[in-house]
Amino acid sequence: MDKSKAGQRVVPVECFINTGTEPAPLDAESGRRILPGGGIPGLSGSAAAPITYSQYMGSIERYLCKNSHRALKNLLKKQGFQSPSSSFDAESHIPAFETILRIELISEKHGAFYSVSRLRLYFADEVRSFAINCAFSTEQQAFLKVESKLNAKLNSRFGLPHIPIVFLCAKTTTDGAGGEIMLSISGWFDGHHEFHLSPNDSGAPVLKVWAPSSPQCLLSEAETVQLYEQASAILTSYLDTRSFSQIYPWHHAAGDFVVDRLQNPLSLKLITVRGYRPLLAAKSVRTDKMLASLHFFVNLSIRMRIDRLDGTGDLVWAGPQALRGVVRGFRRAWKGGPHEDRDLPKAREIFSLFLDLSPEERLAFAEAAAADGRVEADEGDFLLLHLPRHVIELSDALADVLSLREP
Repeated sequence: MDKSKAGQRVVPVECFINTGTEPAPLDAESGRRILPGGGIPGLSGSAAAPITYSQYMGSIERYLCKNSHRALKNLLKKQGFQSPSSSFDAESHIPAFETILRIELISEKHGAFYSVSRLRLYFADEVRSFAINCAFSTEQQAFLKVESKLNAKLNSRFGLPHIPIVFLCAKTTTDGAGGEIMLSISGWFDGHHEFHLSPNDSGAPVLKVWAPSSPQCLLSEAETVQLYEQASAILTSYLDTRSFSQIYPWHHAAGDFVVDRLQNPLSLKLITVRGYRPLLAAKSVRTDKMLASLHFFVNLSIRMRIDRLDGTGDLVWAGPQALRGVVRGFRRAWKGGPHEDRDLPKAREIFSLFLDLSPEERLAFAEAAAADGRVEADEGDFLLLHLPRHVIELSDALADVLSLREP
């Protein structure tokens, strides 16, 4: 039953912790556990104070419920007018706060940048889900602030449905711990799950989807090609072909992409945008559209193949089938994306330029692109080990495409 306070309707927030299979209710025992990676910055440079699950989730709950649930009311209003779904009639489909039947807050995961919770709002005929990212340290809060601005910038400019829409970004005090945390609330991609390269029965790395309902979900080769195709198309679609600014950094090991394999074709989303800038340092080089385009494509083909085993293990390299997806996705987005620059070379011309280079020149170009696009410090030797074979396999994939005589 809803409680009433001074004539205002109060909807209780039910808190849970994701256990990997199903959410477990937050109780006294689990509430005393220390949040992984979370800590409130200390004063005058002192060490960060640990924060418990109860303090973490209580802080979010208080922000959502204070001032007669003002944040939730604003969230529903903003989602109604900014929904990326073309079938969404904004003004007639904004559910009233008074029609909420139940509110769930689920602690989902904790990473180097922030902790993620899922907010579920239950109505009579639908459930709406949102992602709440919480940042604790000064550095984490700076990242979250930049990410929120970048999301707004890219959504405004490109109008594509591949990244979340950030509806709210605010700071709130922390329950019983002092200090402040920063949080942002964005859309949650229902049915989408993290995936990583994982060894199959023979030890070869294959893509595994981390879906609670089917924890051993390995993608088929056709699904794997399709996933890399969509990921490559998404990143290509957000490329600024004037400055060659691009979404960077991103990493499969960080779970930046999520997939819903139950859709046909499978659906892929990019859940974070940590940066957006050119990778080519010299402006004079970026003005060479052919060279800059080839640099973007070659780096894309390299980054798509890097992951960490099961997300947190050693660096691992995807098989050559990934390249079929990379080439298809890049070509599709390059031909049909939002690029209005008439000076851009065609995808076929970019592929031909790479093949026109000698084998030694191709490897040198790939090594330079890999160095420009390196995300983690320990990737250097790993990349140098795999790049010679990568260049051969990429050349074969491009030769196959060009032999089809497609534009």
